[in-house]
Amino acid sequence: MNTESEKEHRATLISREYLDVTGIEKVESFTDSSVVAASSLGTLSIEGEEIRIDSFSSETGRLVVRGKIDGFFYYGDSDGKRKRGRLFGGRAES
Repeated sequence: MNTESEKEHRATLISREYLDVTGIEKVESFTDSSVVAASSLGTLSIEGEEIRIDSFSSETGRLVVRGKIDGFFYYGDSDGKRKRGRLFGGRAES
């Protein structure tokens, strides 16, 4: 049984070094410069340097990432392209 609180999506970024995200359904891929995850709001891409997954629970939907976080972006559900807007990011979009 899914309640509204289980579907909630929240992101907490601390000092660009620690990102705690809820509402994650699965981690699709990861490298030392990015993590791509399916969230309740679409695909989430976390970008930076020396990134590592500290913890992930598919039961709770909580993902914790550490490293130098340059930004995190949401992609549309249907086309997989980066949306114009971004939640946080230091790089200009092309």
